[in-house]
Amino acid sequence: MKKIIVHIDMDAFFASVEQALNPLLKGKPVFVSGNTARDSVIAACSYEAKKYGVKSGMSVYEGLNLCPNAVIVKGNPERYIDTSKRIFNILQTFTEKVELYSIDEGFLEITLDDDSYENLEKLGLSIKKAIYEETSLTCSAGISCNKTVAKIASDLCKPDGIMIVKEEQIPEFMENLPVEKVPGIGPRMAESLTLMGIEFCGQVRKIPVSLFKKKFGIKGEEIWYLCQGFGDTSVTVQSPQPKSFGHSYTLMEDTDDIDLLLSVLCRLSHQVGMRMRQEDYCGNVIVLTLRYSDFTSFTKRKTYPFWFNDDQTIFRNASSIMIEECFKKIRLIGVSVLGIQRKYQMSIFRNEKREKMLKAMDSINKIYGRDTIFPCLMLYEKMKYNPVKKTHAFMFGELKKISTLIPEQPV
Repeated sequence: MKKIIVHIDMDAFFASVEQALNPLLKGKPVFVSGNTARDSVIAACSYEAKKYGVKSGMSVYEGLNLCPNAVIVKGNPERYIDTSKRIFNILQTFTEKVELYSIDEGFLEITLDDDSYENLEKLGLSIKKAIYEETSLTCSAGISCNKTVAKIASDLCKPDGIMIVKEEQIPEFMENLPVEKVPGIGPRMAESLTLMGIEFCGQVRKIPVSLFKKKFGIKGEEIWYLCQGFGDTSVTVQSPQPKSFGHSYTLMEDTDDIDLLLSVLCRLSHQVGMRMRQEDYCGNVIVLTLRYSDFTSFTKRKTYPFWFNDDQTIFRNASSIMIEECFKKIRLIGVSVLGIQRKYQMSIFRNEKREKMLKAMDSINKIYGRDTIFPCLMLYEKMKYNPVKKTHAFMFGELKKISTLIPEQPV
């Protein structure tokens, strides 16, 4: 019996999901971003865009300079989370030992009687085929005896590849591998190693581990072993319970328009509440994050003596924090709910009518599409940037200044 580690890494995940859902995007360079403004950041790009030198983290402006014909798509986090869940459900059909490493990659621990190259290749191809048949997405698979080498292998065979590195092949495999390809070695560490004359992992083996530890501390010792191809062989099966639910949004332009800011915050609170109710969770901690036009940030966390998953409760408490901090133009708003748990003590002031209303709203949105019904406060943002052609949002009287619509009474 031989234990092997398989690392599955989806290819250009966000962009590939958009291309799979919209055939018109296939074969075209695609940028996925928080919005289509030129100063927003590219969260992901398709391989067609990467050929022009475009990378995640660039601004849309920089990306368009390199690839003027790119199609900019507004990201849909809920869609990516749902696709990720489907992928990990597939992985769990191969083994119970699956580690969620990120939204688009994971490790599998599988024990085999036959660890021949042919059998390992057959396993990798079976996993790739199962994912493609379910999602129409490609992935890359790295197979080895530990997580470090498996992850390096999947990165080297992208896109849509498979690479197998057996235990006896690891020394040769690592010999001429650039140090920056090793997980855990970032740009700064790679630069430090370059200054020492170290470019490849094989060069590290010739230097005593004690020297690395003396120069870089405990991290240096870890790097020395990683460059030899040693790594963790155990897969950690995470609890399915999330630690938080949150959404953030980069505005199309820096603004101090309080009505717009409250409208965006209302939308983010609505999205967070819907996700929490969908997965049957509540929380009792709200975290508000603001990023100003000068790129300084503000974050405030507040704990409450009750649990909630109601949009209005999230919005009302987050907005009370934000109003106090709107003293200069804002470029990003984020709201999260922590203290997550499934079972919670209901308040004696429980509003059963509102709970039924939220349940009905969620059911309609699930059937007819997100934001079929939504809080009327969200209309300010929609009218300012995206005119609503058809909506079932309920309006009570005229849409006055949004700041005057915030309930003042305590929860």
